[in-house]
Amino acid sequence: MTSSVSKNIQISLLLVATLGVMSGITVVSSLPLISHTFAAIPHIEFLSKLMLTIPSIIIALFAPFAGHIVDKFGRLKPLYAGIILFILGGSSGFYLHDFYVILVGRAILGFGVALIMTSSTALVGDYFSEHARHKFMSKQGLAVGMGGILFITTGGLLAQMHWSYPFAIYLVPLLFLPFLLKSLYEPPKPTHLPEQELEAKLLPVYLTGFFVMVLFYMLPTQLPYLIVNTLGGKPQTVGFVIATAMTFNALTSMQYAKIKARLSYVQIYSATFLLFGLGLYLFSRAQSIAELFWATAPTGMAFGLLLVNTNAWFLSQVPPSKRGRASGLLTSSFFLGQFASPLLFQPIVAHFGIQGLFLLVSGFAVFISVVLFVKSR
Repeated sequence: MTSSVSKNIQISLLLVATLGVMSGITVVSSLPLISHTFAAIPHIEFLSKLMLTIPSIIIALFAPFAGHIVDKFGRLKPLYAGIILFILGGSSGFYLHDFYVILVGRAILGFGVALIMTSSTALVGDYFSEHARHKFMSKQGLAVGMGGILFITTGGLLAQMHWSYPFAIYLVPLLFLPFLLKSLYEPPKPTHLPEQELEAKLLPVYLTGFFVMVLFYMLPTQLPYLIVNTLGGKPQTVGFVIATAMTFNALTSMQYAKIKARLSYVQIYSATFLLFGLGLYLFSRAQSIAELFWATAPTGMAFGLLLVNTNAWFLSQVPPSKRGRASGLLTSSFFLGQFASPLLFQPIVAHFGIQGLFLLVSGFAVFISVVLFVKSR
């Protein structure tokens, strides 16, 4: 692989990586406005959160099948099919103004993201050695963070004009699809290895992916209601707060290769859960919009490492011939966690409020950090 081709491949994979974060947080600023627009629908405040979680459950259910598709038919055809579904399903809310029809579009988006994430994760494993992979994943974390900042901020500004406008952002992949077609190549099909107990070996990774996403999705599903309904903020404020967290996410992700050279996977998890607990505690005590921004630093830093560390740990355990199927199961665990997040936390929110939820989970995160620290010693 020449340096120029390598550069184009990396840019292509970084662009694809931003689609995962775009799939959810792009419309997060519209959620309170959607609740108000469709106020006649019973339980609309809860149902509006399905705009984020319907894609997640579709991805969780379909991703294992997507993994088999990627192993059988190669990486690129499923990737491009996923991008087309992403564009069609994601942008549907821009021109379809029936709430339930939009939810169908969100389901189509989910099928697309399952194919995209499964095939792109397998491609990262195929294209890079482990040492080069850590360096690339630092860049990938930066790209995801910067993409999150761009999409959440743009989504917040567009939501001010009309709740449906953020859905137009899902048309963006049309701009770089020709570049992907030109730059990416199908890796050689790996030699089939003897069957092994891969699922049992990867079970801790899958459980960690699920748990990390349950916590991560607290912010896009709960924070908008804290900002708008409790603290009196505006929809674009949601975008600015989450974008600030994504800034710290990006800056920390960029340092992953250096951090991994010094710390083990378990030690990195211990540090990140401590940061996350601190961030949630600050969210739980905030009495104004300004105070929320103090919480974005430790929270963003934590997630900047959590997701990258999980992906790096996963790819270090998977043989080439199983990357598609295994990537599908990891994608499934990530998005099952996203879907489960508001369902698991809704009873706590109903009883203690959103800030009460943040306080309780803060204590739990610190406890997990201590347990992992002891284990790493």
